[in-house]
Amino acid sequence: MPAPAPQRDASFGTARGFNVLVVTFDTVRADAVGCYGDPRALTPNIDRLASRGVRFTRAIAPAPTTLPSHSTLFTGLDPLSHGVHNNGTFRLGEERTTLAELLSAQGYRTGAVIGAFVLEARYGLAQGFEDYEDELHADGAAKGAAHFVERDARTVTDRAVAWLARREERPFFLWTHYFDAHVPYLAPEEFLRGKPRRDIQGPWDAEANRRDYLAEVTYADHELGRLLDTLGQETLARTLVVFTADHGEGLGEHGEYTHSRLIYEGSLRVPLVFSNAALFPAPRVASDRIAGLVDVVPTVLGLLGMDPPTGLDGIGLFAERPDAARAIYSESLVTLFNHGWAPLYGYTRLGDKFILAPRPEYYDLRTDGGERRNLFGPTQPVAMELSRALRERIARVKPLDRSAEAVLSGDDERWLSQLGYSRSSVPLDAGKLDPKDMIVTWAVLTNASGMVERGDLDAALREVDNVLARNPGDPFAWEVAYTVHHARKDWAKSEECLLRLLELNPSAEAFVRLATVMIEQGRLVECLALLDRAAGELPDNGELCMSRGECLYRLDRRAEARAQFERALRVDPVRCGTRASAALAKLASEGH
Repeated sequence: MPAPAPQRDASFGTARGFNVLVVTFDTVRADAVGCYGDPRALTPNIDRLASRGVRFTRAIAPAPTTLPSHSTLFTGLDPLSHGVHNNGTFRLGEERTTLAELLSAQGYRTGAVIGAFVLEARYGLAQGFEDYEDELHADGAAKGAAHFVERDARTVTDRAVAWLARREERPFFLWTHYFDAHVPYLAPEEFLRGKPRRDIQGPWDAEANRRDYLAEVTYADHELGRLLDTLGQETLARTLVVFTADHGEGLGEHGEYTHSRLIYEGSLRVPLVFSNAALFPAPRVASDRIAGLVDVVPTVLGLLGMDPPTGLDGIGLFAERPDAARAIYSESLVTLFNHGWAPLYGYTRLGDKFILAPRPEYYDLRTDGGERRNLFGPTQPVAMELSRALRERIARVKPLDRSAEAVLSGDDERWLSQLGYSRSSVPLDAGKLDPKDMIVTWAVLTNASGMVERGDLDAALREVDNVLARNPGDPFAWEVAYTVHHARKDWAKSEECLLRLLELNPSAEAFVRLATVMIEQGRLVECLALLDRAAGELPDNGELCMSRGECLYRLDRRAEARAQFERALRVDPVRCGTRASAALAKLASEGH
């Protein structure tokens, strides 16, 4: 029998031939945008889009992490279907079909300007883009400790404007990704509204922290306005603009100060606006249905007059009637990968939500938007119904294959750590600790890292020891403990911490650190054996090449050292180039 005709409504094809502009603001919760009701949020350009479009009041991200959420945004599949569960250590498979691929096949010119290395082309999202602007190092140093990790909003807009200037007759699909609202919050001073920036080394000030965060959102909104102004009214009249965020930010709610480890509303509820004055001459607020990033692909395709591929998890938001029973899937596996805690899975409907955890949670969001009263229990039939539905959804997917994770360079590991992400080799069935009980340890370890930077080593070690007493399998705790002992030049303790870290998280960064400790102790032969073993697994890791070169140099094996420095320069010129060139110059000055 022929397949049934797809369901369509009056919106189908109303944007046929239009350009498409997708704008994602990283780490922006719904209430950080003015049109979502917080008077402290100043986002006039996003509000202007909403005044010429449809704003969905309840839109849910599939994960509180960047790569999994963007993978959903551009495939219409949730993480259980597309298989991307963490930043940096997973890659969207080539067998997945992206919105860029679908539009490219229809003759669209496709381009993307991304703002953070966690979305670099190697992670799979470049599929279908003719131009994928991800060479972040070309823009020089980024802000704060996250050197080269991101480009700021001004640069993203500059690059997008330059791409648009290369006009062609065919319609375009452009994606711009603004990363500014991610920590650290360092918006230009003119966006601080005359208030001093919060002293991150001082006591916690929730209001000042939120103010600095909102300043970053306002800064990105300002640059979005410049992009929209560059397009001009004539082009905008033929452009469907989709504005959203990949996830939100905890801001201290439920004990989570940033994001990625819990799946409460602050981290998962995001803005979602479809805007075009011709399509939506009067502003509309869609409060009668749950929406998700998973719905963007089928919704855009429907407006363009294209039937979506079969098998998507998302729906066309303008082609479907509201369904109060519909639930959006979300997850956090960062809890498992980073700390060995239990993973979290969630189902969110328009008015309620279930979280599958060691101690399950059910919230009536109509009366408890802050998720303070856990109503889960066997006498709550609606909660049990959601629980069964979510467990059945998870059971339909094959067990997670850790072999899908990518190999990271030393710099990548460090950058992910600075952003709050990492990878653990903890077995997938090991997580038993409930993240809501353990989240305080993440804040403790973050504070301990700050103490190390300030030189308060005794206090930092006390905090780390408290965490390890509770969870000795926490990789991040061992990493912070290492930094304390390294600052004290206690090489034996440093090595002990690194060996434990390598058991839990065998990364290039950990090998390089252990090599440094061995070199400090003069254990050069042993160090070289370690690095040879690591290089067998990661032969093209520039940091490992640099460490091997340093070790060989100290062993007076200068020709071999030179070969390692040359290899580092060849395989990783961006991150190792300066140091490798200096080492080679030193060898040349010595006649080698």
